[in-house]
Amino acid sequence: MKRRALSTLCIILGLTTKAWAQDQSVTTAVNTTATSAISAKKEKSKFTADWRLRLAGTDFHDDQSQSKYVDFRLDVRSKYLLTESLTLDLQPSIRMVSGQNQTIDGADKMENKILLNQAAAHYTPVEWFRLSAGALNERAIHTSLLIDELAFPAARTTALIKSGIFEMGFYLETAIPTSTSLSTNTKDLEPTPSLNTAALIWKFQSNKETFWKTGVSYFMYNNLPSAVAQQSLLLGNTVQNVSDAQYNFVYQFQGEEFGTEIQVPVFKYVDFVGQAQYIHNDKAPSEDATGYLALAGAKIHMTHNMDWTLKGMYFSIAPEAAVAYFNARGFETNRVGYGAETLFSFKKEGFNVGLQYKDAEVMYENPVQSREKQFILKLETFYADI
Repeated sequence: MKRRALSTLCIILGLTTKAWAQDQSVTTAVNTTATSAISAKKEKSKFTADWRLRLAGTDFHDDQSQSKYVDFRLDVRSKYLLTESLTLDLQPSIRMVSGQNQTIDGADKMENKILLNQAAAHYTPVEWFRLSAGALNERAIHTSLLIDELAFPAARTTALIKSGIFEMGFYLETAIPTSTSLSTNTKDLEPTPSLNTAALIWKFQSNKETFWKTGVSYFMYNNLPSAVAQQSLLLGNTVQNVSDAQYNFVYQFQGEEFGTEIQVPVFKYVDFVGQAQYIHNDKAPSEDATGYLALAGAKIHMTHNMDWTLKGMYFSIAPEAAVAYFNARGFETNRVGYGAETLFSFKKEGFNVGLQYKDAEVMYENPVQSREKQFILKLETFYADI
Protein backbone atom coordinates (compact mmCIF):
# COMPACT_ATOMS: atom_id res chain seq x y z
CA MET A 1 0.00 0.00 0.00
CA LYS A 2 2.80 2.40 0.89
CA ARG A 3 4.56 1.59 -2.39
CA ARG A 4 1.33 2.18 -4.38
CA ALA A 5 0.67 5.50 -2.59
CA LEU A 6 4.22 6.64 -3.29
CA SER A 7 3.90 5.77 -6.99
CA THR A 8 0.62 7.66 -7.23
CA LEU A 9 2.19 10.74 -5.61
CA CYS A 10 5.09 10.65 -8.08
CA ILE A 11 2.71 10.46 -11.04
CA ILE A 12 0.67 13.42 -9.72
CA LEU A 13 3.83 15.50 -9.20
CA GLY A 14 5.03 14.68 -12.73
CA LEU A 15 1.75 15.65 -14.36
CA THR A 16 1.58 18.88 -12.31
CA THR A 17 5.09 19.86 -13.35
CA LYS A 18 4.34 19.22 -17.04
CA ALA A 19 1.09 21.24 -16.90
CA TRP A 20 2.89 24.14 -15.21
CA ALA A 21 5.61 24.12 -17.86
CA GLN A 22 3.05 24.16 -20.69
CA ASP A 23 1.16 27.01 -19.01
CA GLN A 24 4.34 29.03 -18.71
CA SER A 25 5.10 28.39 -22.39
CA VAL A 26 1.63 29.53 -23.46
CA THR A 27 1.83 32.63 -21.22
CA THR A 28 5.21 33.56 -22.68
CA ALA A 29 3.90 33.12 -26.22
CA VAL A 30 0.83 35.24 -25.46
CA ASN A 31 2.95 37.96 -23.87
CA THR A 32 5.33 37.94 -26.82
CA THR A 33 2.44 38.22 -29.28
CA ALA A 34 0.84 41.04 -27.27
CA THR A 35 4.16 42.91 -27.09
CA SER A 36 4.63 42.55 -30.84
CA ALA A 37 1.10 43.82 -31.48
CA ILE A 38 1.64 46.84 -29.23
CA SER A 39 4.95 47.63 -30.94
CA ALA A 40 3.34 47.35 -34.39
CA LYS A 41 0.46 49.59 -33.31
CA LYS A 42 2.87 52.13 -31.86
CA GLU A 43 4.92 52.10 -35.06
CA LYS A 44 1.77 52.53 -37.15
CA SER A 45 0.57 55.46 -35.04
CA LYS A 46 3.68 57.40 -36.04
CA PHE A 47 2.16 57.80 -39.50
CA THR A 48 -1.29 59.32 -40.00
CA ALA A 49 -2.96 60.22 -43.28
CA ASP A 50 -6.35 61.04 -44.75
CA TRP A 51 -7.71 62.02 -48.15
CA ARG A 52 -10.69 63.53 -49.96
CA LEU A 53 -11.97 64.09 -53.51
CA ARG A 54 -13.20 67.42 -54.92
CA LEU A 55 -15.06 68.06 -58.16
CA ALA A 56 -16.00 71.57 -59.32
CA GLY A 57 -17.60 72.75 -62.55
CA THR A 58 -17.00 76.46 -63.30
CA ASP A 59 -18.74 78.82 -65.73
CA PHE A 60 -16.84 82.11 -65.92
CA HIS A 61 -17.33 85.04 -68.28
CA ASP A 62 -16.60 88.75 -68.64
CA ASP A 63 -16.73 91.20 -71.54
CA GLN A 64 -13.53 89.84 -73.07
CA SER A 65 -13.45 86.10 -72.43
CA GLN A 66 -15.46 83.06 -71.41
CA SER A 67 -14.41 79.81 -69.76
CA LYS A 68 -16.11 76.54 -68.86
CA TYR A 69 -14.05 73.86 -67.18
CA VAL A 70 -14.14 71.03 -64.65
CA ASP A 71 -11.59 70.88 -61.85
CA PHE A 72 -10.98 67.46 -60.25
CA ARG A 73 -8.70 67.16 -57.21
CA LEU A 74 -7.40 64.47 -54.92
CA ASP A 75 -6.18 65.98 -51.63
CA VAL A 76 -3.97 64.06 -49.21
CA ARG A 77 -2.85 65.08 -45.71
CA SER A 78 -0.10 62.99 -44.12
CA LYS A 79 2.17 63.30 -41.11
CA TYR A 80 5.01 61.16 -39.83
CA LEU A 81 6.40 61.47 -36.31
CA LEU A 82 10.11 61.11 -36.90
CA THR A 83 11.00 61.73 -33.25
CA GLU A 84 9.06 63.02 -30.26
CA SER A 85 9.90 66.59 -31.29
CA LEU A 86 10.22 66.35 -35.11
CA THR A 87 7.26 65.82 -37.47
CA LEU A 88 7.23 65.58 -41.27
CA ASP A 89 4.12 67.10 -42.87
CA LEU A 90 3.24 66.39 -46.52
CA GLN A 91 -0.03 67.57 -48.09
CA PRO A 92 -0.07 67.12 -51.88
CA SER A 93 -2.98 67.55 -54.29
CA ILE A 94 -3.40 66.04 -57.74
CA ARG A 95 -5.38 68.39 -59.99
CA MET A 96 -6.84 67.52 -63.39
CA VAL A 97 -8.61 70.19 -65.45
CA SER A 98 -10.83 69.61 -68.45
CA GLY A 99 -12.56 72.20 -70.62
CA GLN A 100 -11.99 75.70 -71.97
CA ASN A 101 -10.07 78.09 -69.74
CA GLN A 102 -9.22 81.61 -70.97
CA THR A 103 -8.85 83.37 -67.63
CA ILE A 104 -5.75 85.16 -66.35
CA ASP A 105 -4.96 83.11 -63.29
CA GLY A 106 -2.02 84.68 -61.50
CA ALA A 107 0.07 82.44 -59.25
CA ASP A 108 -2.47 79.59 -59.26
CA LYS A 109 -2.77 78.63 -62.92
CA MET A 110 -5.68 76.32 -63.73
CA GLU A 111 -3.77 73.42 -65.28
CA ASN A 112 -3.05 69.73 -64.74
CA LYS A 113 -0.37 69.34 -62.09
CA ILE A 114 0.61 68.05 -58.68
CA LEU A 115 0.31 70.82 -56.10
CA LEU A 116 1.84 71.10 -52.67
CA ASN A 117 -0.56 72.52 -50.10
CA GLN A 118 2.21 71.97 -47.58
CA ALA A 119 5.50 70.11 -47.41
CA ALA A 120 7.35 70.90 -44.23
CA ALA A 121 9.21 69.74 -41.15
CA HIS A 122 7.98 70.90 -37.73
CA TYR A 123 10.36 70.94 -34.78
CA THR A 124 8.67 71.22 -31.36
CA PRO A 125 11.29 71.08 -28.58
CA VAL A 126 8.74 72.22 -25.99
CA GLU A 127 4.95 72.24 -26.03
CA TRP A 128 4.62 76.02 -26.49
CA PHE A 129 7.22 76.55 -29.25
CA ARG A 130 7.41 75.28 -32.83
CA LEU A 131 9.82 75.90 -35.70
CA SER A 132 8.57 75.04 -39.21
CA ALA A 133 10.46 75.03 -42.51
CA GLY A 134 9.56 74.00 -46.04
CA ALA A 135 6.67 74.87 -48.35
CA LEU A 136 4.21 76.35 -45.84
CA ASN A 137 0.54 77.10 -46.51
CA GLU A 138 0.23 80.89 -46.26
CA ARG A 139 -3.47 80.87 -45.42
CA ALA A 140 -2.51 79.72 -41.93
CA ILE A 141 -1.46 83.30 -41.11
CA HIS A 142 -2.90 85.43 -43.97
CA THR A 143 -6.40 86.34 -45.18
CA SER A 144 -7.88 85.33 -48.54
CA LEU A 145 -7.87 89.01 -49.57
CA LEU A 146 -4.07 89.03 -49.48
CA ILE A 147 -3.11 85.52 -50.65
CA ASP A 148 -4.85 82.59 -52.32
CA GLU A 149 -4.50 79.02 -51.04
CA LEU A 150 -0.75 78.95 -51.81
CA ALA A 151 2.31 77.36 -50.20
CA PHE A 152 5.52 79.42 -50.21
CA PRO A 153 9.03 78.23 -49.33
CA ALA A 154 9.35 79.65 -45.82
CA ALA A 155 10.65 79.43 -42.27
CA ARG A 156 8.16 80.14 -39.47
CA THR A 157 8.42 80.29 -35.68
CA THR A 158 5.33 79.84 -33.53
CA ALA A 159 4.80 80.56 -29.85
CA LEU A 160 1.58 79.00 -28.51
CA ILE A 161 -0.54 79.54 -25.41
CA LYS A 162 -3.37 77.10 -24.63
CA SER A 163 -5.83 77.17 -21.76
CA GLY A 164 -9.12 75.27 -21.91
CA ILE A 165 -11.10 76.43 -24.94
CA PHE A 166 -8.68 79.34 -25.60
CA GLU A 167 -5.64 79.19 -27.86
CA MET A 168 -3.31 81.98 -29.00
CA GLY A 169 -0.31 81.92 -31.31
CA PHE A 170 2.35 84.46 -32.18
CA TYR A 171 3.98 83.87 -35.57
CA LEU A 172 7.12 85.22 -37.25
CA GLU A 173 7.77 84.16 -40.84
CA THR A 174 10.02 84.90 -43.76
CA ALA A 175 8.88 83.44 -47.08
CA ILE A 176 9.71 83.48 -50.78
CA PRO A 177 6.52 84.28 -52.74
CA THR A 178 6.15 81.84 -55.64
CA SER A 179 3.58 80.32 -57.97
CA THR A 180 2.01 76.91 -57.31
CA SER A 181 4.98 75.36 -59.13
CA LEU A 182 7.25 77.07 -56.54
CA SER A 183 8.77 79.33 -59.21
CA THR A 184 9.87 82.82 -58.15
CA ASN A 185 9.53 84.12 -61.76
CA THR A 186 12.86 85.95 -61.43
CA LYS A 187 15.06 86.54 -64.48
CA ASP A 188 18.71 87.42 -65.04
CA LEU A 189 20.11 89.26 -62.02
CA GLU A 190 16.81 89.99 -60.26
CA PRO A 191 17.07 89.50 -56.48
CA THR A 192 15.05 86.85 -54.71
CA PRO A 193 11.64 88.19 -53.61
CA SER A 194 10.49 87.91 -50.02
CA LEU A 195 7.41 88.21 -47.84
CA ASN A 196 8.01 88.90 -44.15
CA THR A 197 5.14 88.57 -41.67
CA ALA A 198 4.43 88.99 -37.97
CA ALA A 199 1.00 87.69 -36.88
CA LEU A 200 -1.04 87.19 -33.74
CA ILE A 201 -3.95 84.73 -33.98
CA TRP A 202 -6.30 83.65 -31.19
CA LYS A 203 -9.24 81.26 -31.08
CA PHE A 204 -12.05 80.24 -28.75
CA GLN A 205 -13.55 76.84 -29.58
CA SER A 206 -15.86 74.87 -27.31
CA ASN A 207 -16.79 72.28 -29.98
CA LYS A 208 -16.76 71.75 -33.73
CA GLU A 209 -19.91 73.84 -34.25
CA THR A 210 -19.01 76.74 -31.92
CA PHE A 211 -15.86 78.83 -32.40
CA TRP A 212 -14.49 82.34 -32.84
CA LYS A 213 -11.12 82.89 -34.53
CA THR A 214 -9.40 86.25 -35.00
CA GLY A 215 -6.01 87.31 -36.33
CA VAL A 216 -4.00 90.45 -37.02
CA SER A 217 -0.72 90.65 -38.91
CA TYR A 218 1.81 92.98 -40.47
CA PHE A 219 3.23 92.03 -43.88
CA MET A 220 5.99 93.34 -46.13
CA TYR A 221 6.81 92.30 -49.71
CA ASN A 222 10.30 92.97 -51.10
CA ASN A 223 11.97 92.63 -54.52
CA LEU A 224 8.91 91.47 -56.47
CA PRO A 225 10.12 90.46 -59.96
CA SER A 226 9.19 91.99 -63.30
CA ALA A 227 7.15 88.95 -64.39
CA VAL A 228 4.92 89.23 -61.31
CA ALA A 229 4.42 92.95 -61.98
CA GLN A 230 3.53 92.26 -65.62
CA GLN A 231 0.88 89.69 -64.68
CA SER A 232 -0.46 91.91 -61.89
CA LEU A 233 -0.98 94.73 -64.40
CA LEU A 234 -3.65 92.54 -66.04
CA LEU A 235 -5.24 91.80 -62.67
CA GLY A 236 -5.71 95.31 -61.26
CA ASN A 237 -2.42 96.69 -59.91
CA THR A 238 -0.76 99.90 -61.12
CA VAL A 239 2.47 98.99 -62.92
CA GLN A 240 4.97 101.04 -64.94
CA ASN A 241 6.71 99.77 -68.06
CA VAL A 242 10.40 100.56 -67.58
CA SER A 243 11.45 98.96 -70.89
CA ASP A 244 10.12 96.48 -73.44
CA ALA A 245 10.67 93.58 -71.07
CA GLN A 246 10.90 95.26 -67.67
CA TYR A 247 7.93 96.11 -65.40
CA ASN A 248 7.88 97.58 -61.92
CA PHE A 249 5.13 98.15 -59.38
CA VAL A 250 4.42 101.85 -58.86
CA TYR A 251 3.85 101.23 -55.13
CA GLN A 252 5.41 98.84 -52.67
CA PHE A 253 3.26 96.48 -50.61
CA GLN A 254 3.60 96.76 -46.86
CA GLY A 255 0.81 97.01 -44.33
CA GLU A 256 -1.71 95.40 -41.99
CA GLU A 257 -4.41 92.78 -42.30
CA PHE A 258 -7.18 91.63 -40.01
CA GLY A 259 -9.49 88.65 -40.16
CA THR A 260 -12.19 87.16 -37.96
CA GLU A 261 -14.48 84.16 -38.35
CA ILE A 262 -17.31 82.99 -36.09
CA GLN A 263 -19.92 80.26 -35.80
CA VAL A 264 -22.33 80.20 -32.84
CA PRO A 265 -25.74 78.61 -32.26
CA VAL A 266 -28.59 81.17 -32.15
CA PHE A 267 -31.53 78.77 -32.12
CA LYS A 268 -31.85 75.06 -31.46
CA TYR A 269 -31.34 74.09 -35.09
CA VAL A 270 -29.70 77.25 -36.49
CA ASP A 271 -26.10 78.49 -36.22
CA PHE A 272 -24.92 81.96 -37.23
CA VAL A 273 -21.82 82.02 -39.46
CA GLY A 274 -19.89 85.21 -40.12
CA GLN A 275 -16.58 86.41 -41.45
CA ALA A 276 -14.83 89.77 -41.89
CA GLN A 277 -11.47 90.68 -43.42
CA TYR A 278 -9.55 93.92 -43.84
CA ILE A 279 -6.23 94.80 -45.47
CA HIS A 280 -4.39 98.10 -45.90
CA ASN A 281 -1.24 98.95 -47.86
CA ASP A 282 0.72 101.67 -46.04
CA LYS A 283 2.83 102.41 -49.13
CA ALA A 284 -0.05 103.45 -51.44
CA PRO A 285 -2.44 106.43 -51.44
CA SER A 286 -5.21 105.84 -48.89
CA GLU A 287 -8.02 105.88 -51.46
CA ASP A 288 -6.34 103.01 -53.38
CA ALA A 289 -4.88 101.04 -50.48
CA THR A 290 -7.77 99.30 -48.70
CA GLY A 291 -9.65 96.06 -49.12
CA TYR A 292 -12.40 94.51 -47.06
CA LEU A 293 -14.84 91.60 -47.05
CA ALA A 294 -18.01 91.01 -45.02
CA LEU A 295 -19.80 87.64 -45.00
CA ALA A 296 -22.85 86.46 -43.08
CA GLY A 297 -25.10 83.44 -43.21
CA ALA A 298 -26.72 80.57 -41.38
CA LYS A 299 -26.09 76.86 -40.93
CA ILE A 300 -29.40 75.05 -40.54
CA HIS A 301 -29.45 71.55 -39.04
CA MET A 302 -32.24 70.17 -41.23
CA THR A 303 -32.02 66.63 -39.87
CA HIS A 304 -29.62 64.63 -37.72
CA ASN A 305 -27.84 63.69 -40.95
CA MET A 306 -28.07 66.85 -43.11
CA ASP A 307 -26.99 70.49 -42.69
CA TRP A 308 -27.89 73.34 -45.04
CA THR A 309 -25.60 76.40 -45.17
CA LEU A 310 -26.51 79.75 -46.76
CA LYS A 311 -23.98 82.59 -47.09
CA GLY A 312 -23.84 86.01 -48.67
CA MET A 313 -20.82 88.31 -48.98
CA TYR A 314 -19.76 91.76 -50.12
CA PHE A 315 -16.18 92.73 -50.95
CA SER A 316 -14.16 95.71 -52.13
CA ILE A 317 -10.45 95.59 -53.00
CA ALA A 318 -8.73 98.78 -54.15
CA PRO A 319 -6.05 98.57 -56.88
CA GLU A 320 -3.04 98.74 -54.52
CA ALA A 321 -4.42 96.87 -51.50
CA ALA A 322 -2.65 93.59 -52.38
CA VAL A 323 -0.40 92.00 -54.99
CA ALA A 324 -3.00 90.87 -57.53
CA TYR A 325 -0.81 88.03 -58.82
CA PHE A 326 -1.10 86.27 -55.47
CA ASN A 327 -4.84 86.74 -54.82
CA ALA A 328 -6.19 86.40 -58.37
CA ARG A 329 -7.90 83.03 -57.84
CA GLY A 330 -10.19 84.50 -55.22
CA PHE A 331 -10.54 88.24 -55.87
CA GLU A 332 -7.86 90.17 -57.88
CA THR A 333 -7.65 93.92 -57.10
CA ASN A 334 -9.56 96.94 -58.44
CA ARG A 335 -12.73 94.95 -57.77
CA VAL A 336 -15.98 95.48 -55.91
CA GLY A 337 -18.82 92.98 -55.84
CA TYR A 338 -20.86 90.38 -54.04
CA GLY A 339 -21.32 86.65 -53.85
CA ALA A 340 -23.61 83.94 -52.53
CA GLU A 341 -23.21 80.27 -51.63
CA THR A 342 -25.51 77.42 -50.70
CA LEU A 343 -24.18 74.10 -49.45
CA PHE A 344 -25.76 70.81 -48.35
CA SER A 345 -23.71 68.59 -46.06
CA PHE A 346 -24.60 64.90 -45.70
CA LYS A 347 -22.86 63.62 -42.57
CA LYS A 348 -23.61 59.91 -42.76
CA GLU A 349 -22.71 59.64 -46.44
CA GLY A 350 -19.70 61.91 -45.95
CA PHE A 351 -19.94 64.53 -48.70
CA ASN A 352 -20.93 68.14 -49.48
CA VAL A 353 -22.66 69.50 -52.57
CA GLY A 354 -23.13 73.20 -53.24
CA LEU A 355 -23.37 76.15 -55.60
CA GLN A 356 -21.42 79.43 -55.57
CA TYR A 357 -22.02 82.67 -57.46
CA LYS A 358 -19.81 85.76 -57.64
CA ASP A 359 -20.32 89.07 -59.46
CA ALA A 360 -17.31 91.43 -59.52
CA GLU A 361 -17.29 94.89 -61.11
CA VAL A 362 -14.22 97.09 -61.65
CA MET A 363 -13.66 100.07 -59.35
CA TYR A 364 -11.71 102.11 -61.93
CA GLU A 365 -12.14 101.42 -65.64
CA ASN A 366 -9.11 100.16 -67.53
CA PRO A 367 -8.46 98.36 -70.84
CA VAL A 368 -7.81 94.89 -69.34
CA GLN A 369 -10.51 94.41 -66.70
CA SER A 370 -14.29 94.23 -66.99
CA ARG A 371 -17.24 92.93 -65.04
CA GLU A 372 -16.94 89.22 -64.16
CA LYS A 373 -19.57 86.63 -63.35
CA GLN A 374 -18.77 83.18 -62.05
CA PHE A 375 -20.87 80.11 -61.24
CA ILE A 376 -19.33 77.10 -59.48
CA LEU A 377 -21.09 73.78 -58.86
CA LYS A 378 -19.06 71.64 -56.49
CA LEU A 379 -19.06 68.21 -54.90
CA GLU A 380 -16.54 67.17 -52.27
CA THR A 381 -16.14 64.28 -49.88
CA PHE A 382 -15.19 64.52 -46.23
CA TYR A 383 -11.65 63.56 -45.28
CA ALA A 384 -11.31 59.82 -44.68
CA ASP A 385 -8.45 57.98 -42.98
CA ILE A 386 -6.04 56.04 -45.14
